[in-house]
Parts: sequence; C-alpha cells; structure tokens
Amino acid sequence: MSQVETIEGVLRRFVFRNEQTGFAIARLEVSADADPITLKGIVTGVEQGERLRVQGRWVDDPTWGRQLLVTSYLPVTPSTARGVEDFLRGGRVKGIGKVFAKRLVEHFGDQTLEVLDKQPGRLTEVEGIGRGRAKEIVAAWRASKVDKETLIFLQGLGLSGAFAGRVARKYGARTVEMVRGNPYRLAAEVAGIGFLTADRIAAELGIERTSPHRLRAGVLFALSQATSDGHCFLPEPQLEERACRLLDQPWAVIEPRALELVGELALVLERPEGEVPRYFLAERHEAEEIVAERLARLLARRGPAEVLDADAAVTWAQGRSGLTLTEGQRAAVARSLRERVLVITGGPGTGKTTIVRAILDLWERLGLRVRLAAPTGRASRRMEEATTRTACTLHRLLEFSPRDGQFLRDQDTPLACDALVVDEASMIDIDLAAALLLAVPDGARLLLVGDVDQLPSVGPGNVLGDIIASGVVPVARLDLVMRQDESGLIVRSAHKILHGLRPVSADTPSGDFFFIQREDPEEALRTVAHLVAQRIPRRWGLDPLLDVQVLVPMRKGSCGTEALNLALRRGLAEARASRGQGGAGDTAEVLDPESRRPQLHDRVMQTRNNYDKDVFNGDVGLVIDIGEKGRRVRVLFEDNRQLDYVGEEIEQLELAYAVTIHKSQGSEYPAVVIPLLTQHFRMLQRNLLYTAVTRGKRIVVLVGSQRAVDLAIRNADAAIRYTALAGRLTNAARPV
Repeated sequence: MSQVETIEGVLRRFVFRNEQTGFAIARLEVSADADPITLKGIVTGVEQGERLRVQGRWVDDPTWGRQLLVTSYLPVTPSTARGVEDFLRGGRVKGIGKVFAKRLVEHFGDQTLEVLDKQPGRLTEVEGIGRGRAKEIVAAWRASKVDKETLIFLQGLGLSGAFAGRVARKYGARTVEMVRGNPYRLAAEVAGIGFLTADRIAAELGIERTSPHRLRAGVLFALSQATSDGHCFLPEPQLEERACRLLDQPWAVIEPRALELVGELALVLERPEGEVPRYFLAERHEAEEIVAERLARLLARRGPAEVLDADAAVTWAQGRSGLTLTEGQRAAVARSLRERVLVITGGPGTGKTTIVRAILDLWERLGLRVRLAAPTGRASRRMEEATTRTACTLHRLLEFSPRDGQFLRDQDTPLACDALVVDEASMIDIDLAAALLLAVPDGARLLLVGDVDQLPSVGPGNVLGDIIASGVVPVARLDLVMRQDESGLIVRSAHKILHGLRPVSADTPSGDFFFIQREDPEEALRTVAHLVAQRIPRRWGLDPLLDVQVLVPMRKGSCGTEALNLALRRGLAEARASRGQGGAGDTAEVLDPESRRPQLHDRVMQTRNNYDKDVFNGDVGLVIDIGEKGRRVRVLFEDNRQLDYVGEEIEQLELAYAVTIHKSQGSEYPAVVIPLLTQHFRMLQRNLLYTAVTRGKRIVVLVGSQRAVDLAIRNADAAIRYTALAGRLTNAARPV
C-alpha cells in the first residue's frame, strides 16, 4: 500500500460532485507551473478557489490515471493577494463574486481577509459596496468561518474528511457544541460512525471513562453487535461479559446505566421464571411480540371450511397437475384447505414446489385472491418459474417507501389479498417478519415455504425455526426425496450431509456431484479458477459468467471471496482472449487486474438495497458498458434491466465471481463450485455446507480438504441464536 502524502494547493474545479454524499473528483493546483493533480474521495464543506491541505494515497485508475485518494483535508487560509481573490471569487462567501473579489483585493491586497475579520466597516470603501451589501458579506464570511472551523475541529479529533463532512451536515452550526457535549450521540445518529470511533473522540475531548454517556452508549453498542450476530436479546451474563470487556468497567458500574435505558424504554428487560434475565433492544422485543401476536391471531380465525370433501379436492388438484402425490403430500395439500397458517418445509427434491402448485390451484378455484412473494429478487423469479404465476420481493409486496424509510402496507393499510404464499421463509429475519405479518389481513391464509435446515437469516432471529419449534403452527415436513434425475448425486449428497454422512463423489464424467481434493489453498484457488473458466464450460456447455457461481464460507484469506474474485476475473479474461473474444474492456482488465472497481465484462453484485433503482442486496448482473471516463457503469441484471451507476453509486457494486454462502441464500445456479479448506475453520458448519450444495442445479464441485469437509459435516451445532419467539408464540396461542 502506498504511503500517505500531504499536499497543499488550490481547489481549481470539481470535475464531478455528488451534493448528497459529498463524493467528488476534483483538480488541485499545487503550483502555477505544473499540471493540476486529480483528487478523488469525500470532499465537502469547501468550494472552488479555496486552498486545501490534503492527505491521501496515490492510486492508478485505468481510466483517469494517477489520482490522490483523499483520506483527510483541511481548508487553509490563503496568504497571498492572488490566493485571497481566488478564494473569494469561488462563491464561498455569499455576496462576493468575481467582480467584488477583484475590487476587494485591489483595494486591500493580502490584508483583505483581516479586514473582513477585524475591520468589516471598511468594506464600504470599495466601490459598489454599500452598508446593506457590506452587512450581507460580513454575515456570509462569518458563516463560512464557522464551517471551516467545524471541519478543522472534527478532523483534529481524528475523523476523516468524509465523516467530518457527514457530521457537519448533520448538526450544522451546532456541530462543535453537540460533539463536545456528548460525542457518543454520533454512534447513534451518524451513519458509519460506531461506538469505537465515538469512544476515541471522547478520549480526545477528555471525557471520563465512567461517564454516563459512555456507559449507556456501550450497553447499546453491545446489544447492537449482538443483533449483527443474529441475536434478538442477550442473557444478562452475556451482556455483562460483552459490556465489561468493551468498557473496561465492572458490571456494578455499568448495570445502573443499563437499567436507566430500560426505564427510558430504549431497552426491555425480561425476567422469565426459572431463567436468567434477558435484555432486548426495544425494537427487537417489539418485533418478536408483533410476530407472536399476529400469528396467534391468524391461527385463531379458523371458521368453517370452504371445502367439505378435502380428499376429493386434492384428487382434483392432482389430476389437474398431472402428478402423483404421496400420502404425505396429499395430507399437506388437504391441510391448506383447513388451516389459516401452514408451514411446508423440506430439503431439495422433496416436492415443496409440487405441493405449492396444487395448493394454488385449489385456492384459486375457491376464488381466493392470492399473492406470492419471497425475500429476494432471485427467489421471487424462481417462484414465478416454478408456479407460472406472478411473484415479487417482500419489499415490493409491502411497498417500501425510500422517502419515508418504511413500508406503506401495515395494519392500517393491509395487503389486498385472501391468501399469501411466502417462499424461502428461512431467510426472513424478525424485523421483516413483523412488517409482513402486520400487513397480512386478519382473515387471510398464510403459507410459509422453506428449508428449515438451511442457514438462518442474515438479520436477527430464527423465525422459521422458532415458528416450527413453538409447536402451535401446523407444519408439513417433507423428507421423502421425490426428485431423481439421471444420477441425482446433488440431492442425495445434500441429504447425506444433513444426516452427518460424507457425500459421495461421482465416479464417472456423467455425474453431477464431485469432490476434488486440494490441501494447499493456492492450489485450490488455481483449481477453482480453471474449473470456472475452462473445464465446466467445456464439459457442460455453460456460460462461465452467467451459469457458474463460486460459493465460499468467508471473504478473507487466500481462498476467500476477495482473492478468488481477482483470480477468476483474470482467468476468465485470459479464456476470452484465447478464444478471440477479447474486447475493448479487456484492455482495462489487463491494465489493472488487481482493481476491485467494476470493469467491462465483470460479474457484479449489488451490496445494499437501493430502492430508487429497485435493486436489492444480493442482485447480480454483468457490466456491459463503462462511460464518461469511468464515472458511469452500466449493469445488465438478471431480469434484463439495464441500470446506470454514476459516481459514488459505483461503490454499491462488488465483484461477484465468488460470493459468500450466506449471500447465495434464496438463489440457485446451474453450476456451483465450493472451495472448502481448514482455513475456513471458524465457519465450517453442517448447515453452511448443506446450504451451499443445495444451491446447485446441474453440477456441484467441492474443492479442498477432506478434513475440512468432515469438520463441517460433524459440526451440527449451528451457532446459538438468542431468540424468544418460540416461547412467545406458544404463550400467545394458548387458549385463555
């Protein structure tokens, strides 16, 4: 990594500037006899013509060439007459444009700024400046000084230019006062600034380590981190351990502040009989209560059955579909005619889709208005293909409003449907489940479909597992494998893994599941790259960009997603070149093979929900065009939409030749390659491997260490998640 350099110069012009985010590309003139340098990064609170002292690292962009990636910057008061004129004419001080900047400097020279500070009454000496205009200029000058001093104050506390600008925009003229009074509010109110940064700022300001602000913020941070780990609450001993380690204070000092937060309703403290006390963030506790209460309400509304002869109805549905249902499947379909809420769970090949199609036929014959949804775009598209009916994402179903930051469908404006089918229900976290159930009409039917043995949701909770564990929601569990293709090793291997057995690698080229042993991570990486770029496309006639997905337990490491993405990009570019398919974009790939910035032909993934573009975290596409000298990237997504990303929006995209197994939930791919090594030790779990294998439709290849595979298979104890939904639902559904 290049060294941090400090450079001073005049900000000549902004080539690109996003007023909302502060991201900019700008030209900085270091000296009159040299070409300006290019700055790239977050640059806010300054205008053209200002003198800046910038810190950053040099990077080589394949399109723009050498640039200084800004890490911090400070405005510097100009000391020469020319510098003062440049500064004033840049529009920084309202009321002073090019004409008056020139007149002021001609009259006061390099003392102009001192006059503005100490002798503002003299401004009327300048032609054209009367008392009214002088008053406006002085007010604007003082406001601009506040902005500058705020940035200097914040960066003096160690905040980067990006975060300093974000804080200044949040609090405005009161920034210094607010930060000095309680720097810990930054962790709660400014995106990207966490407790650890706020704690460091507090130390710089001399705030005591036993400050109530610090202790309260530490407790909230510990519980917030627990949410990131999938928990809905922490038992008191676990909260005590985390908070004491974080704050370096005894629990006797911390606990009173935690109880204050309980009294203020920021936290909820439950004391279940016979169990240790447990602390919730208020929003997690509310979400669990909503899910339990709404499900119990739906379960209670049974009413008379619309179909008197369920067996005859199932026979009709079976005939309509042309399929033969097992007794277990028939029973599940019949239950959908009696129950208001039903869960269908089972592994690959057990007939979940077949049952759903039969249920939909029956519900529609009854005249019910049915909606279909899934957590992700990919999962909803798979649902459409399987059922031949329209489906959408849960966010679209609930009509998320980016402007309001909330769903428009709720208990006051429920969904206009009589029945709702939700696929990939194992992916739903407690917050999304609460929003969903609030919007389900009281008299509607709810069908949840998912594989409870897969990984739980990325967000907090274990909703599908807890609903099943409660024992009060009807469940149809399918365990008889119905789908048998030519060799069927993918499905059989998945079920072997689920039962703690080694999967069996195919011994003929016609198989669909293979294990290639590679102990060395570098050798495994080369094998994976060769499989994706050469062997799988040749053998199965698949497109390596569109049809082959590498799934990895972790991001970091020599065989993590970050290393694999660069290796796969190089391998695919070389394969295209060898086939004579290289294009203009390949030049950029060869010029900057280590850049993680999207380039032409790259497979990329959206990394966070973007409601304005209607793309969501996990959506995958191909870069089909790069324009405006690298400032615009056009992506073709799997639903055939082409979207342009401009400026800082490009940071929402990351390479997706290899993605984590967690990111692959809800998706299926024609071919899946899974590197599994002992370096992935802390992530090796049975449900992780099972989830990865079940993503493949035609071909799955495991590459790595037999010991790593065995470790994953033996580790059936998924990481504990502290949730209370199962018990809450049991109590809510208990007859009064």
